[in-house]
Amino acid sequence: MSNLSSSERRRHPRHRVRMRIKILRGEVELAGEIFNISRSGCLLVTPVAMRVGDHYSVHLPVLPGSSFSIKVVRTRRVGEWFAVATHFETQLPDEAPILKLASQDSGVQEEPEQLF
Repeated sequence: MSNLSSSERRRHPRHRVRMRIKILRGEVELAGEIFNISRSGCLLVTPVAMRVGDHYSVHLPVLPGSSFSIKVVRTRRVGEWFAVATHFETQLPDEAPILKLASQDSGVQEEPEQLF
């Protein structure tokens, strides 16, 4: 039996994407970068500590809808950065934009632990 909550279990395939994003909490804008994304969530890296259960909004201009509400499901400190696993409050309706985005990614292929 898994120890993961329903919001932590992977439902959709992850796609490696390196994309700078804006993370919003109220009026505060934070910097971040997505490392992988699926219809149900993303792994991002940010210099700001986030807590499990926190809610944020992320701006993803390349996807339909552009702004998405996320919930933090897991965090891990990686050097001076934080790797943050998130769950989209409303999953993305279609995987096609993610596949297109992943096919355009020519960035470094390392995992966050290898970069920082």
